[in-house]
Amino acid sequence: MPANAQGTIPESSTAAIRFLAEHGYEATTAEDLAAAVGMSRSTFFRRFGSKDDVVFADHDHALAQLEEGLERTTLEPTAALVEGTTDVLRLLIRDPDAARLRFELMRLTPALRDRELVITHRYERVYTRYIREVQQPGTPSWVAPTLGASLVAAHNSALRSWLRGRVSDASRALSDDLRQLTALYAPWLSENDAPAERRVLVAVYDALGSPESVLDAVAEQLTR
Repeated sequence: MPANAQGTIPESSTAAIRFLAEHGYEATTAEDLAAAVGMSRSTFFRRFGSKDDVVFADHDHALAQLEEGLERTTLEPTAALVEGTTDVLRLLIRDPDAARLRFELMRLTPALRDRELVITHRYERVYTRYIREVQQPGTPSWVAPTLGASLVAAHNSALRSWLRGRVSDASRALSDDLRQLTALYAPWLSENDAPAERRVLVAVYDALGSPESVLDAVAEQLTR
């Protein structure tokens, strides 16, 4: 398991990531990692499962945190998405050294980049499921998956900007970006911003009537 029963990430995962970065992913065996973090081989496999699971332990925890948070939130949908996504970023960069080592490992290791794509799809599914549950009636089918993918893209952009030193306060930068993003979808997510229901009026009038009398009749019907 990547997280313990209390839902926290084992400190040994940081040491394992550091060992992988220093010795190379392909050249390191699970037995090497177990020894590096002071565990027996059997304990290591119970705790992490595999080398990949060591690298992505934080993501597994972040996904669980995001899903639980969206299920329990009492915030408006747009605010819940901003808060949940920003919390994911905070978790992933809470240990700056481990975050940078993980990024470097994935950059150099094709197998890890493939696993990262799988993780990305898992985030998108969590978002899409939540958005479909809270969206307004009549929302187009493309809204939920499109917004879900956009949330992941905004998060990844902020993370990479932070990793490359372009921003110092990644959480604040991401929150600003997410508020702008979710505002584009507010009409489908917020009842207050939902498009007003359209009314159709069919008028029958005397063809010999004056334009003024026709307009008066239509106006009378609209005010009912």
